[in-house]
Amino acid sequence: MKEIKNVLIVTREYKSFRTPEVGGTGVFYKNLCTELVKRGISVYVFLISKYVFDIEEDGVNIHSIKDVFKANPLLELLRSFTGKVKALEQFHFKTYLSEKKNISNQINSWIRKNSLHFDIAETHDFDGLALAIPKEIPYVIRCHGSWSVLEKYFGYKKVHKGRVFCEKEAFKSSENIITISQYNETINKALFGIKDPKLIYNGIDEKFYKPVKNAEIIPQSVFFLGNISFEKGAETLISSFVKLKKKYPGASLHFIGKPNHYPAYITENIPDTETRNSVHFYGNKPATEIVEMISKAEVVCFPSKGENFSLSLLEVMAIQKPVICSAIDSFKEIIEEPVNGLIAGEEDFHEKISLIFEDDDLRNRVSVNARKLIESKFGIDKMVDETISYYKEII
Repeated sequence: MKEIKNVLIVTREYKSFRTPEVGGTGVFYKNLCTELVKRGISVYVFLISKYVFDIEEDGVNIHSIKDVFKANPLLELLRSFTGKVKALEQFHFKTYLSEKKNISNQINSWIRKNSLHFDIAETHDFDGLALAIPKEIPYVIRCHGSWSVLEKYFGYKKVHKGRVFCEKEAFKSSENIITISQYNETINKALFGIKDPKLIYNGIDEKFYKPVKNAEIIPQSVFFLGNISFEKGAETLISSFVKLKKKYPGASLHFIGKPNHYPAYITENIPDTETRNSVHFYGNKPATEIVEMISKAEVVCFPSKGENFSLSLLEVMAIQKPVICSAIDSFKEIIEEPVNGLIAGEEDFHEKISLIFEDDDLRNRVSVNARKLIESKFGIDKMVDETISYYKEII
């Protein structure tokens, strides 16, 4: 079987010092690329972002171009105008296809200029970016969460029709697809009719995300890790905390992640001063600080209304913290209640939090078992080994 020596990642998200604020996909590709380099594989990232730059970071070569629509005001105007007029829908789709053609041309030019060769390429499902990968390079799409999925299954609004169109076109011509959970596989099969995908669970570095010895726990503290939004269940948790505060006057709520409008939401919706002052927002934090902060939590909640998969959940479990998750399929794929975590209905989070506060044996048991699960099933080495093996199958 042919060895994998040169890998191309085409993405709109990649976490680097030039692009620090990214979502889970950007963090995932940062982790994957770094690990591939450690295995002696040459990795190049072709990034579409707000910035133009070329850097090398952790052995990964990153070439970033500016978003095509933002770099071309006329094309952006056409995209926006045609998206609002039903009669111009086909022309709207063509503007998105021209964007992918533009990216493809830039990839080809960059490859020729630098005399590059790639055994395989990988990209994400959202935006249908696979349409931009040069035809001579074998490639795989990894289903992190397309706009089509977010719109149909997770209730996202105002999704651009051109994005959905490109995603469907990309899947029509793609044979090699990675899904990241059983739930993710089920919905993508239903939505796009994909066949024979490869299931590879996302993995995290359990050697980095690990329990902190002698960490000073904040008594009756509830933590949240992730983008603070309605879709991630921020309002569900805030409402639950108001109920919890009546039973536990010393309880506190801690948000780690982009706060968006929620500091103002707290001011407007919680009249009680003591409760309001018990809610803390820390913003985005680097990984080292996240480990330190989560180590102080008594419990961490994930009240999301929809997820393909959650790296943040795995990280918290690896730090050996008790977790309470919403009753969505992708969480129930990971959490076995009451073995390694708890599952709560939208109105029940305060009750499950109370169990963790009051039952030391339960809290300790689910915490230890959470760590064991990550070590056995969701370590990054396992994910990277399975990825390389699948790459080899493809080529």
